[in-house]
Amino acid sequence: MARRFESALWHARALSALAQLTLIFVGVTLAFVFEGWRKQLDEAADIRQTIDGLIVELGHYEKHGGDLALRMEQSVAAWRTEDRAGRRAVLDLYRIPGAPYPPSAAWESAVSSGVANRLEPALRLDLGWYYSENRGIHANYARQLAFQEREVMPRTLQGAAAFYGPDGTLRPEFRVHLQLYEEFAADLKRLSAQGGDLRRKLKALRATM
Repeated sequence: MARRFESALWHARALSALAQLTLIFVGVTLAFVFEGWRKQLDEAADIRQTIDGLIVELGHYEKHGGDLALRMEQSVAAWRTEDRAGRRAVLDLYRIPGAPYPPSAAWESAVSSGVANRLEPALRLDLGWYYSENRGIHANYARQLAFQEREVMPRTLQGAAAFYGPDGTLRPEFRVHLQLYEEFAADLKRLSAQGGDLRRKLKALRATM
């Protein structure tokens, strides 16, 4: 009788231990599953927030880039109207206020956080090319702006004659500056349109999330 009791007791303890081990295993497994699920949710939220930031950033350039390009073109057109009429005119070109570089924090954050790598390869390539082209073109403008502030703006105080040579035509350095200025205005319009295309692609992607 005692042996049967001990055997039954041992069997009961073994079952209890097995049940406890099973509960521990299930609990640990569920914890890992929950943690993985939580990480997936966090990553999905990060991707959505990054895309939202890019949409706002690209929309900013789409609007303001086009507006600035128009003001630059208008200032050139005003000068050409006077010059073609045979009247010497001050080369009073529109100067973009503030920093010469547009905002790019959303894209830099997407790259540094690794979220950019989760985007579809073709879209990631298009965005990378766009921001690289954007920065390069605005670096060119920063150099033109330095020339404008150093050489052009002081001469506006001297009058129109300071911009013309003895033959009555615009001096070579100012012709080059004017050409580069017009090229930058054209680049602004192009980048503005491309920014709009990328913004619409990201909005379409965001709608699926």
